[in-house]
Amino acid sequence: MSGRKFTWANSLEVPTFERLDRILMSTEWEKKYPMATVMALSREISDHTPLLLNSGAKTHHISQPRFCFELGWLLQKGFYKIVEDVWNKRVKGLNAMEVWQNKIRRLRQFLRGWAKNISGRNKKEKMELIRKTDDLDKKAESTFLSQQEIELKHKMKDRLVSLLREEEIYWYQRSKSTKLLQGDRNTKYFHLIANGKHRKTRIFQLEQDGEIIKGDNKLKKYITRYYKSLFGLPDGNNFSMDESQTEDIPQISLEENTILSSQFSEKEVRDAIFQMKNNKAPGPDGFPAEFYQEFWGLIKRDLLAMLEEFHKGELPICNLNFGTITLLPKAKEVKQIQQYRPICLLNVSFKIFTKVIANKTAVVASKIVRPSQTAFMSGRNILEGVVILHETLHEIKKKKLNGVVLKLDFEKAYDKVNCDFLQQTLKMKGFSRRWCEWIKNVVSKGNVNVKVNDDLGHYFQTKKGVRQGDSLSPFLFNLVADMLTILIARAKANGQFRGVIPHLVEGGLSILQYADDTILFLEHDLDEAVNLKLVLSVFEQLSGLKINFHKSEVFLFGEAKSCKKEYVQLFGCKEGEFPFKYLGIPMHHRKIQNKDWIEVEERFQKKLCSWKGKHLSVGGRLVLINSVLSSLPMFMFSFFEAPKGVIKRLDYYRSRFFWQSDEHKKKYRLTKWTSLCRPKCFGGLGILDLEIQNKCLLSKWLFKLLNEDGAWQSLIKKKYLQRKSITQVSKRPGDSFLVRADECERTISFFWVV
Repeated sequence: MSGRKFTWANSLEVPTFERLDRILMSTEWEKKYPMATVMALSREISDHTPLLLNSGAKTHHISQPRFCFELGWLLQKGFYKIVEDVWNKRVKGLNAMEVWQNKIRRLRQFLRGWAKNISGRNKKEKMELIRKTDDLDKKAESTFLSQQEIELKHKMKDRLVSLLREEEIYWYQRSKSTKLLQGDRNTKYFHLIANGKHRKTRIFQLEQDGEIIKGDNKLKKYITRYYKSLFGLPDGNNFSMDESQTEDIPQISLEENTILSSQFSEKEVRDAIFQMKNNKAPGPDGFPAEFYQEFWGLIKRDLLAMLEEFHKGELPICNLNFGTITLLPKAKEVKQIQQYRPICLLNVSFKIFTKVIANKTAVVASKIVRPSQTAFMSGRNILEGVVILHETLHEIKKKKLNGVVLKLDFEKAYDKVNCDFLQQTLKMKGFSRRWCEWIKNVVSKGNVNVKVNDDLGHYFQTKKGVRQGDSLSPFLFNLVADMLTILIARAKANGQFRGVIPHLVEGGLSILQYADDTILFLEHDLDEAVNLKLVLSVFEQLSGLKINFHKSEVFLFGEAKSCKKEYVQLFGCKEGEFPFKYLGIPMHHRKIQNKDWIEVEERFQKKLCSWKGKHLSVGGRLVLINSVLSSLPMFMFSFFEAPKGVIKRLDYYRSRFFWQSDEHKKKYRLTKWTSLCRPKCFGGLGILDLEIQNKCLLSKWLFKLLNEDGAWQSLIKKKYLQRKSITQVSKRPGDSFLVRADECERTISFFWVV
């Protein structure tokens, strides 16, 4: 239901809200009207809210359906030979790009017609097989079947299983469910999941400057115009970096540049293709990664020919650089276009180029991006920045230090990157001219359109930004974000402001980054805060990124609290409250409470509500419990010791789903939950034990502390170990990081107790 959260309210001064009015439907009705939606209307003077049911029958079918390569076709006998014959026919083309596009176009046209023919034939064959099998079953009830009839029955059932498998894969592909294909064979489950996801992305209306925009055509024009403006030419200014000042910027060596710019090998291209995840939405041409993986031996010659021309700088890569923007809501009740996350679905043929380049950059990424950035970097963990932030807050509070912590919010960060500044960043980090030209070709001159309610808008060219959905984009964004770290380091070196906890971090801690999630630290000093604001303003002008100061938060410690009004006014943001979220983890200088775990429990309930458990076998539910439910709390489990009450409630949700699926009627439990959590070799079902998993995840921090070096390890050693060994450390009052040596078990476990 969209429009309201509740359907009934009384007229008291403090009204009571309830969900009394509902619309019920069966799964059979949902299958018939997969795009059915419910909208709450105005209740005027009534206590009840009228509900409008839209079957979606008129808008469900589109006049020109997009081509999509079906994974079920790969199960068709002789399908490889069919594709091979079409692909190997001679085509005209002045260069490798024209040859590739002509072959892809011809194959797409052939498969579109072939699919229509085979789909209708399979439906008739399926109905005929069901009828004949049913006739033989009825005959077997009154007389013995002959050997010939028995063999015929087995053959028909095998063929029917094959047809049903193709149908299942069809809906599996649309459900984007990656966990259950081998765990359960249930087409209806995938069908309902696909329909549910499709409905959630539907846009009924949007608000703009107090006006309501309705209707598919008006929505499509408005959204296309918005993103055309967003990706348009950047605002002009006179800000630029001095490219001669590179002494404090890590440089790519001549040898590394030679490796990066070397010829693309067949192994590099093959690795890039087979590293792509399966069952992901394809780009505008309709061919997913599975097509390139399955037919690698057939298409590699034409693909490598394009890469060779790209290496020489002769390939018009813009002819492949097409994408479709799909909009995913960030919240439940979405009213404005800014509340949608744009994901660009690029052609896989283009993504192969960016994936190969991204794999090459992985060799040098850690060298040229500072340790304060932990996003999408090999050897760096998302929680490393969380550890540093947590320990910093605890240290400031415990020792009653003065300090200011600023949590920044960037607006549409990926979409606003200035391409000229990106090129300047690459040059200042020492990348070769050829490499910079490659990046320019794959980033600029892209053409995209926006998908609104299954309808595609007109293509337009992007002038700025790096696109979410491209494997190269995270690395490029990290390079841009790293320039903020460099600007802050230069300001500190010039004495414009100071970092915090200099006794634990050399030079003082000033910045933590995970992509665009940025935390800044400075000592309490209003003049230094003004200098920091100037640095941020300069970075905005250089990079094209925009900081949402009204969504950012400032946290004050010690004497800084007495200047709360000045800091809030200076940064134009509100004062934050503890606990606050950083990368999904609640941050506080004291022990977090049980209520901070409610979000984990709500995620369990939300996930269970979206599943159609009654359409799953016991084996299917078991797979979902282990692969999805048990993994939902893992992020929090990796940082905090979970209270026993929380684990008990999570086990209750898992147990209820296993024994009674999504039915409300309570069913008898045949054995204890602890018995089911035993390994299969000991008589259990191998369901993951959350308490043991929590302890194992926390123990990984001990391993990393003892065997790896890094920023967080250095901080922890200075704060707790000093010059002692790990076995000599004991718990002290006020510690946030507890080392517990259990001599009876001869194990050492680390637990986060705040």
